Amino acid sequence: MELYAVKFGESSFRLKYVYRDMEHSDEIVKIAWSYYIAKHDHKTIFIDTGFRDENTANQWGITFTGVEKELGRIVDHLNSVDTVIMTHSHFDHIENLDLFDRPEIIISKIGYENALKECSQSIQQKLLQCRVLTVEDDYIWGGLFRFQVIGGHSDDSSVVYFEANDNRYVLTGDECYWRDNMISNRPIGVYSSTENNERFLNDAHHHGFIPLPCHDMQIFEQHPAISKNIVRIL
Repeated sequence: MELYAVKFGESSFRLKYVYRDMEHSDEIVKIAWSYYIAKHDHKTIFIDTGFRDENTANQWGITFTGVEKELGRIVDHLNSVDTVIMTHSHFDHIENLDLFDRPEIIISKIGYENALKECSQSIQQKLLQCRVLTVEDDYIWGGLFRFQVIGGHSDDSSVVYFEANDNRYVLTGDECYWRDNMISNRPIGVYSSTENNERFLNDAHHHGFIPLPCHDMQIFEQHPAISKNIVRIL
């Protein structure tokens, strides 16, 4: 399997949102906005999609990296993507879904329901056009990925476990903002259920999973770069 992290934006962020135990801190840190691409068994799988709306980016203080020009190193065309796995329905994870043709989509049942009510019309239409597999608890895809609904960061928040090269990994969505959330077992500061987030972190920390979050700049500093904004994890 090949696995890549794709950074489509950068911004400042309050540390109290990264760590629940820093709720009184005014410290500002820098975060990435990213998603992942896997290639396995002649299939291309996106884990989340990013977004592209300039007005939304401005509201959040996000600077886009222009990574779209670099994607050709991994994917011939978005129409050739086989599967999109959505960790949750927040805008920065789902709002580029309409750029794909008709991939298989895996998403939590509550995430699907949320998206049909809250996402842009183009995303709602895409969800209705594609084959969507909705998950209430967990689901094994391709004998490789275990998609599990956590409900910590948001009510539909999910993660993806897998094993490769004798290591165990978890694509955390936003159940971790930084890898250190899991390494140090420190819950996130933005949550729907901190109990569910804590339960996930405790379990993954105990079992030695390697976390792969969507907002950690260190992912892009500590893995080999194949272009300015894309690194190869595996």
